[in-house]
Amino acid sequence: MAVTVHESLLALNWNLLFSVVTVLVLFLILKKFFFEKVHNFMVERENEVRNQFETAEEANRLAEQKIADYEERIKNAEGEGRAIIKAARDEAQIQAQSILDEANEKTRKMMEQSEAEILRQKNNARKELKDEIGVLAVMAAEQILQKELTDRNQSEIVDRIIMEAEDESWS
Repeated sequence: MAVTVHESLLALNWNLLFSVVTVLVLFLILKKFFFEKVHNFMVERENEVRNQFETAEEANRLAEQKIADYEERIKNAEGEGRAIIKAARDEAQIQAQSILDEANEKTRKMMEQSEAEILRQKNNARKELKDEIGVLAVMAAEQILQKELTDRNQSEIVDRIIMEAEDESWS
């Protein structure tokens, strides 16, 4: 039996040969029609994924740049807003001061006009008073000329003239 085992190992087995040939033919057919297509598909998919990663990295870089630009714009906008508010506040203060100056000037003019009016009325009152005193003096002189005066008569005449003057001129 030992010889037969060796003989069967060395003997050509046709089934084994057909199996090997079938595997080789199948391998060649698969390589030609399937493996190359699968390999080409895998290479294309790898290139596509690589391109997508590159595109994504570029998009991320652009997004970061835009974010930085927007943050810079926001900072500038805040500064511009503060500058606009400060300018408006300064303008309002200038206008308020102008309004106050104008009001003070109007008040000063009104005071001057009032003082001038008071002075005019005071002068008119003095003139009227002088005229009244003149009239009183004339009335007193008439009374004195009409009568001889005694001390008592003189007091009565002066009192009467004063009463008549009060009744006539101040009413």
